[in-house]
Amino acid sequence: MTTQKRRLLRHPKQWGLSEKHTFASDKGVVDRIKATAQSLLEAFLPTDYKTSVTPEYMGYAKWQFVHNTLGAASGVLATQAMLYAMGLGAGALPLSAAINWVIKDGFGQLGGVAYATMVGQKFDSDSKHLRFWSAVWLQCATWLEMLTPLVPHLFLPIGCVANIGKNISWLAMSATKASINKSFCLQENLGDLTAKHGSQATAAGLLGTAMGILVGATMDISFHTLVVGFVPLSLVSLWGNYKSILYTATPTLNLERTRHMLADAVALDANGQLAFNPYLLKTPRQVSPVERFMREIKCIEPEHVLPGIVVSANINRVYRDLTLGLTTEAAKAEAAQMAEAAFNPPVVLGNSDMEWCERYYIGYLARSSAKGSCNGNIYLWFDTRATSEDVLLGLYHSMALRLLLAESTNNATLDIASVIDGAYQFARHTFGDLGKAVAMNGWDITNVYFGKKSKSVQIEPVPMQAKQ
Repeated sequence: MTTQKRRLLRHPKQWGLSEKHTFASDKGVVDRIKATAQSLLEAFLPTDYKTSVTPEYMGYAKWQFVHNTLGAASGVLATQAMLYAMGLGAGALPLSAAINWVIKDGFGQLGGVAYATMVGQKFDSDSKHLRFWSAVWLQCATWLEMLTPLVPHLFLPIGCVANIGKNISWLAMSATKASINKSFCLQENLGDLTAKHGSQATAAGLLGTAMGILVGATMDISFHTLVVGFVPLSLVSLWGNYKSILYTATPTLNLERTRHMLADAVALDANGQLAFNPYLLKTPRQVSPVERFMREIKCIEPEHVLPGIVVSANINRVYRDLTLGLTTEAAKAEAAQMAEAAFNPPVVLGNSDMEWCERYYIGYLARSSAKGSCNGNIYLWFDTRATSEDVLLGLYHSMALRLLLAESTNNATLDIASVIDGAYQFARHTFGDLGKAVAMNGWDITNVYFGKKSKSVQIEPVPMQAKQ
């Protein structure tokens, strides 16, 4: 039997260390403290967090911890105020108070179910918007609970409304969690990241509860003293949630993010022709700092001579956007003419015998002054059968049309149909390159959402008569 010799490739002294520091049992106090701190980090942060999540994750986690901690503390004070409103002292909980508590919880859960039904897909596309407002709803509900000592006889209705707000908030936080957590993943570690997010929330909740108990114990049990302790906790909790969302780069596409993504990539060249540059397409991390999420964005607003883009407008109310010296009847007639042209395009790709086969419809009203436009507005509708690809193509077409219309502001003889057709030719011709570039830049194009499905239109095709 031949015994192989082994040799030490590197001696501890080659690393600049003395031999006495090469064993774990010889660690000093500082090393032990560092090891303990590292163990705590591993309990609350994803494994290999320095390489497995995006750089923004630490800022997000830090401010979410602040938000959760102070939110829990303010919740303790609000509960204390409600108990004070019911006149509870050292005795047992009265049966009527227990029944009231159960009823308000039941109404709250029903409110959460109704909210989930109404919002649907927006949990994925507008996760930042809904996450921001979930904290606002939670604090508004908590504020409402704080008011119960002023009107204790209204405990049940106030408690019901407050619990509806709380359940809506908790549901929104839970539903947006997956989308937000996924945006931080650099590896296939969503499960690990979600688990650590739960650990952080639990720790923050315990710390906040202890803080709320401490604040409540140091104050006299009265409405005014509870409010004094509650207000700063509530406001800083909201600020923490807002700051954490700023670190979130959401890869799903909604109207606001798509506008910013395409802003520089689609432009007019020196000859006034449309051009697409995939290298100027923005990534989710580039869009995040300029994205507006505090309010829901339902249209692309006009800018100077660039027309606005109104998505899924109520067809019967479009005429109201025509306010430039037109009577109601004249405005209705002009809006109807635009809708007729939008849903029945006369020319596609220069071929009058070719039917419109896209699942979206575009119209333009030059005299529409909606959203303060000085150059009209583009109106975009989606068919009930429209897929995410159709939705993206429709907005891409609208963005291209917007540029052509801005270039033709002073053209009194402008043929709108031909301009719409020219923008379509460009959009359809370059859409394949756009789709590849969008996916390569880290965007999720499997679920593009610009509005409720209930606002889409259904067009019945009319058989074309054979030409004589």
